[in-house]
Amino acid sequence: MAEISFWGGVGVIGSSKILIEQGEWRILLDFGLDFAPGAGLFRNGVVLRPEYALYDRLRTGQVPLLPHIYRSDAMHGFPLASGSDGRTALFISHAHIDHIGLTGWVDPDIPIYCSPQTARLMDALAQAGDTPEGHAPTLIPMEEGQPVKWGPFQVRRYAVDHDVVGASGYAVETEDGVVAFTGDIRLHGRHPELSQRFAQTVHGARALVIEGTTLSFGFREAPRTEAAVDELFAKALNETPGLILMSLYPRNLERVESFLSIARRAGRHIVWPQAMALLFRAWGLQDILAFASDVDVDAIRANPASFILQLNPEFLPWLLEMPVGPGSVFLHANGEPLGAFDPQWDVLQDWLKFLHVPFWPIGTGGHASPDDLNRLVEWAEPEILFPLHSQEPDRLIPPPGTMRWLPQRGGRRYSLGGRS
Repeated sequence: MAEISFWGGVGVIGSSKILIEQGEWRILLDFGLDFAPGAGLFRNGVVLRPEYALYDRLRTGQVPLLPHIYRSDAMHGFPLASGSDGRTALFISHAHIDHIGLTGWVDPDIPIYCSPQTARLMDALAQAGDTPEGHAPTLIPMEEGQPVKWGPFQVRRYAVDHDVVGASGYAVETEDGVVAFTGDIRLHGRHPELSQRFAQTVHGARALVIEGTTLSFGFREAPRTEAAVDELFAKALNETPGLILMSLYPRNLERVESFLSIARRAGRHIVWPQAMALLFRAWGLQDILAFASDVDVDAIRANPASFILQLNPEFLPWLLEMPVGPGSVFLHANGEPLGAFDPQWDVLQDWLKFLHVPFWPIGTGGHASPDDLNRLVEWAEPEILFPLHSQEPDRLIPPPGTMRWLPQRGGRRYSLGGRS
């Protein structure tokens, strides 16, 4: 009999960790890091000890106490069985830290599967000096639709649309039926057909684990499309006479490529922080300019209307040297700070007010709206629905014939056998 349990993503946005067990064999879907800026024991300058980071997380309850998952050399005597048991495999939905952020602590003998694009992106990030906490994981690219057999399981990967390249959903065949997992998913991005196809492919699954991020906020209006984001960016470039400031999330590489093209047509150059420039060059993008090394303050001062400056929070004092004011604009396109929950958000707003720079949010999220979540569930029509990755999972109402089970965290196992 197959069982499913949830070790993250329960009552919170992100931190997905789903365990499917059958006999002695285990499948883990995602192994994400909790993301809560300004919250928890490690905040305001209190940080994990570099040599004891996993131990600190285990002691403070920030990672699940699952045996035979973690590297032995990082346990420092913590009383939990470590190392691979030879019967556990991990499948990653996409390259966001709340889904992949703990893979650096996974024992190297545990195979970690993901899409080829996710593996390529993680390699590019590593070249830019951005690796998961712990050790750089070895990722195994997995072709779409081709099954991976793991003990009694057959696992298939399917492309879905999210705000990062390589996003995937999974279908895990167990002796009690298919368990489908959406990862993070949306219908308003550049490839909505991928998400629809996945939901329809897993139609009739024994269980569907679906993200429910937007349920947390009660969104009702239709989300902005990526095409509309491009239009707003082009409009800002045409209407702004001075220097444009911007914050874009660097792992949204399709948006990066689109913005580069729009800026080029408008006669402007985007100037990136050094780390982002390294990432984009490693990904293979052309004509990438880095702040300071390629374009300095003097160049921007001399011709502010020719540039768009991507800002990191630590860049803010440099604005004192820049020609900014009412003739400039700050375009927030889902970069850092990510939102009002981030302690840096108010800092950014204070700086923009001080400098009299207008603020214009032009982005769109990577998560399906409540209406689109309902569409996905209707297309999939599972027997059991597990809403996850949400502060308000109970807002997702299943269609007739589908049972909704609200997951509980920390080891409660739900049997998939029989007909509950």
